[in-house]
Amino acid sequence: MTAAIRYDADAVHAPLLTFQWHIRTSGDDVTYEASGTCPVCGCAMTRTWTSGQPPVAKGGFLGRRREPGPEPYYTTCRCRTLHMNRPPDEEFGCGALLALAPPQPAQTGGQTP
Repeated sequence: MTAAIRYDADAVHAPLLTFQWHIRTSGDDVTYEASGTCPVCGCAMTRTWTSGQPPVAKGGFLGRRREPGPEPYYTTCRCRTLHMNRPPDEEFGCGALLALAPPQPAQTGGQTP
């Protein structure tokens, strides 16, 4: 049996991170690419999301969003640095979970994603 984890009433969530966004369109497909620095390990990283693609078999969306909106984009660190103790099934990153602020209208050419 596992001991209960103590509740921390003073816990705080990290603020949304501001990354540089690049948006590309090709027909109905839109690719959103965020680049920045992981605040945990300090390594440069890039993460890509797409929308407009058909879902994969069994209803999965593998790295895709239904429709981009004002909610944060969530990702784990995707840096290419070798980090000690990274699980063998994890290909990238230090394991940090990051919340990225969505692209602003100025970054999307005036369009609201």
